[in-house]
Amino acid sequence: MKARLDAIKKDSTKVKVLLDYDFYNLLDKEHTPSVTLTDTLDDPLGLLDLSDEDDSIYDLEHVEKSNRLRPDFVAHRRICKEFYIFEPIFDSIKKDLKSGRRTFVQFNEADLNHKSFFVLNGVLLILESAKTSVQTYSFNSGSRERQDGRTRCIFDNGTESEMLFRSLGKALLKNGFTISDVDESKSIPQDGSNINSSDVSNGFIYVLKSESSDPAVRQFKGLYKIGYCTTSINERIADAKNDPTYLMADVKLMISVKCFNLNVPNLEDAIHKFFSDVNIEFKIKGNDGVIHYPKEWFAVPLDIIQEAIGLITEGKSNAYYYDKELKQIIKKSDSLNDCQNIRK
Repeated sequence: MKARLDAIKKDSTKVKVLLDYDFYNLLDKEHTPSVTLTDTLDDPLGLLDLSDEDDSIYDLEHVEKSNRLRPDFVAHRRICKEFYIFEPIFDSIKKDLKSGRRTFVQFNEADLNHKSFFVLNGVLLILESAKTSVQTYSFNSGSRERQDGRTRCIFDNGTESEMLFRSLGKALLKNGFTISDVDESKSIPQDGSNINSSDVSNGFIYVLKSESSDPAVRQFKGLYKIGYCTTSINERIADAKNDPTYLMADVKLMISVKCFNLNVPNLEDAIHKFFSDVNIEFKIKGNDGVIHYPKEWFAVPLDIIQEAIGLITEGKSNAYYYDKELKQIIKKSDSLNDCQNIRK
């Protein structure tokens, strides 16, 4: 700024033009500016003069200070030097989850127990230890006692943390799950060996994959049609490329479940309701020019569909829900048994 002012002073033509506007004598080569910084900030109304003011504006009269515990340090994650001890445990948990012997359960604060397993922000963790004690928190409405203290959490990515017990609980409530205990009775016979001559076949539940080249269809990964029929599935889908129900394209049979002693339409409806959050509706024009809206297509992994069918036929599906973000079936913390009327 000073360089520009000096340049103007050296140009007599510019000085002559600007002279009438030089209220502060800035263009005078022989004199320094008559206005100082203090003059510029002059406060004729005394608005900036705080010499006679007290500090009352800094006193909070109607805001109470919090009595909650403050963390004594930020619990950053660090490399777990003993991770080799926990790695086999994590591998075992993953195998149990894949086989269905363990499941994801909606987190409840009562689940925070020593040696329990959880998923936090998509990462498995073990609550290895918790040095907790009962803390009393005071509020206007009274007082409340809760467990608090430091924990030792080991994570599947090879890190560990000493986050507060209450902080862990809040984080899991926001974005976490509990890993259930091992269920030894989870497995269901799949070979039909328990079927006898008195059982009645009521039809099939089938799962189909579209072989459409339409970008509107191919944009969905893991897209499957879930339906039922009482006759041959192959006959049912033989002319799929001319049927709007099958998106005017050939389909591939992925799962075929022969149902015995079941109300198959009700079973199909129960499966559709279980995956309602991932139901994909299409707008398809048939060969006759009529617009159709097929509704039996779902964006869900194939193994999850198999798991859901097992839960529904066992009458347990009301105790679970499908998490479309995690792409897993999660057990609810508290729920009633399934009441689906699919049994004959």
